[in-house]
Amino acid sequence: MQKHFARATFVFVLAMMLALTGGCQKKGASEISQEEEKKIVSGDTKWSYEKTIATPITVRSGAEAAALGDIEVNKARIEIPAGSFDAETEVSIQTPDSVPDYLGEEAKMLGTPIEIKAGAETRLNQPVAISFKYDAAQLDMTRGTTILRVAYYNGSHWEYIKPLSVDSGKQIITFETYHFSLFGANQISDDKVITESWIHSQTLDKQMKENLNKVSDHVAEQIIDLTLQKMGISDESLKGKILADVLKDDGYKGIYDAYQSGDVTDLNQKIALLAGKKIASIVPESAWQEGLKNITEASGDIAAVSQAAGFIAGGQYKDAARIIGEQIADKFIITTAGKIAVEVINGQIESWKNNEVEAAYVAYRDGANAKFYGYNVDSGDFDTVWSQMRGIGRQLVIEAVKRENAARLESGLPRLTEKQEEMVRVGVKESYRRQFTLRSEREEELKKEEEKLRLLVDAFKRNNLFDATTGPAGLDKGFDHETKLKVLYHFAEKMMRDTKRFDLSDKSGLIMEKALSVEDVAQGARLYFTVPDGRKLYAKYIKDRFNISLAPALKDLAGSWPSGKLIIRDVILPAEMIREIEAKKDQPKSENPLEGGCDFSIDPRLMKGKEVPLTALITPAGESGGTIKFNFEEGEIDPLNFTYDLGEIKGSMSKDGATGALDLSVDEDDQAYAASGSFNITFGQGATGQMLIDINMSKSKTVAKPAETPNAKALGEKKK
Repeated sequence: MQKHFARATFVFVLAMMLALTGGCQKKGASEISQEEEKKIVSGDTKWSYEKTIATPITVRSGAEAAALGDIEVNKARIEIPAGSFDAETEVSIQTPDSVPDYLGEEAKMLGTPIEIKAGAETRLNQPVAISFKYDAAQLDMTRGTTILRVAYYNGSHWEYIKPLSVDSGKQIITFETYHFSLFGANQISDDKVITESWIHSQTLDKQMKENLNKVSDHVAEQIIDLTLQKMGISDESLKGKILADVLKDDGYKGIYDAYQSGDVTDLNQKIALLAGKKIASIVPESAWQEGLKNITEASGDIAAVSQAAGFIAGGQYKDAARIIGEQIADKFIITTAGKIAVEVINGQIESWKNNEVEAAYVAYRDGANAKFYGYNVDSGDFDTVWSQMRGIGRQLVIEAVKRENAARLESGLPRLTEKQEEMVRVGVKESYRRQFTLRSEREEELKKEEEKLRLLVDAFKRNNLFDATTGPAGLDKGFDHETKLKVLYHFAEKMMRDTKRFDLSDKSGLIMEKALSVEDVAQGARLYFTVPDGRKLYAKYIKDRFNISLAPALKDLAGSWPSGKLIIRDVILPAEMIREIEAKKDQPKSENPLEGGCDFSIDPRLMKGKEVPLTALITPAGESGGTIKFNFEEGEIDPLNFTYDLGEIKGSMSKDGATGALDLSVDEDDQAYAASGSFNITFGQGATGQMLIDINMSKSKTVAKPAETPNAKALGEKKK
């Protein structure tokens, strides 16, 4: 290979190689109408099945684990963990003589149902695993995707529960339950079943996030406890006073609003400022100053402590709180408290996706007579419901403790003490009491929210977004219906944020101040998931439709981008270069990698997957273009000319037969700008060589520091 070729490609290929290698450069009663309920209760299709367990199979279960049924012979197997019952209990399974009819348009029943009985026992201490054998020949394969569920008769109609696992090879479906009844396997026939379940779950998720300040006071207690614990203050009366003040403070709701918006940084700052303000105003000065010494780790901390103490002495609690939040607490307190807060809250929200928790709430709301999930309780009796939850209630506590301990260990804190664990247990029960009460008070409101989601899903359907053939290519990735629902809803949330309109409406053609038309959302989604220019098409749509620019101005991107990296995704070499590499691979490396051309004792293809840090400098030349220069530890690339439009940076460079194409997309949030995309190089005679590179980089937004108060300045001078 000629020397001039190595020099010609140096800017692109050799500089990269040098830098990298050193070589060359459920439906509840509230969800359905009376007519629908009658239809569900009556059903329209009989379940025809083989009676695989004609004579009941029995076993006694107590301190020892037990199992019933042979999966191959009986087509079902039950595994009962030790301690599932309070006393030794006889459990039996059999194939029932008949079962209630089901709706054929909703599902296709598979195999044989089973009926499980355990005397008077209805609720279990441990989850029991139930497996069913199904015949794949029974499946309807015309739908494209096969959705398998477990059918459970709840006393009035069949419900369809998501299984724990499906082994399509062995044709076995497994799920867990905390109660016994009629069960069987089934295939979902209508996407509406999945849609309604998702709508209900999503509505609850939103309701939980909107009311976190009402349902999670334990989080605030944890924040105060961690703060004082770090400061070495153990006075329980002080903790109580601080917590009471925090719960009454308007800023408390702001903490959860920040969490709901996904702004973790804002969440942490609000936690720090609120806790700092209360500590500064309630904790006696002597204890406060002594406690601050426990969180000083550097000279800057010592200075901050001195300054904060001076503010407190002068009664300037707000300034003291700011110092705690901005200079001291964020190094430990808000990081740890924020992690625990998020973990606890996420755990509570996630629990509502568990059909057992949903069933407990329905039993609380409507009452139950032992046929519904094994509950026998009057409406509104939470304590009895919690008692009868048994194993699922215990599991909620275990998960809460596990989440808190995981966050503590990650932050260098010891595990919860026995006393703290007991506080968690009590807190979990009271948290669910508040959640059950609040949700029952908001049933009508939740129905309205569900209806809005139905309008949204209907708009998606009208625009063929669920259709694998006519839908946008960016959405057709083999997703099942439930996954597409989630993806499209996340897009709807994005469009709400982008337009600052946080409600949905069925009014078409109108631009509303606070709501988005579901037709506008569907149109935006179709553009966004178009390949390959979806994001640009979506940004243009938002600009044309709402006069909102989603992309930052080019002038805001100017200057240094100090944080970045490139990853070599692939290296494709010309045949001539491969031959030269093979010929020279056993020769000693030249001390000067550019002398006589490139050092081909190193195979550039070995760079695939390599990652190297980079910085960049963006220099605008107007509003729609400029130059960008990339720098590495071992070298740099000559500035590339680029154009800028709707958040897209596109540049190119050509030198001595080698060409490079840059394509970056720019995003922003409240804290920073981010750019990601590709820089692809072609080289060699006939441009047969390629280096495919991924680039990611970011820069923080400039935030003006608050003006120094006269008192702070005076204190600093006095200290000197």
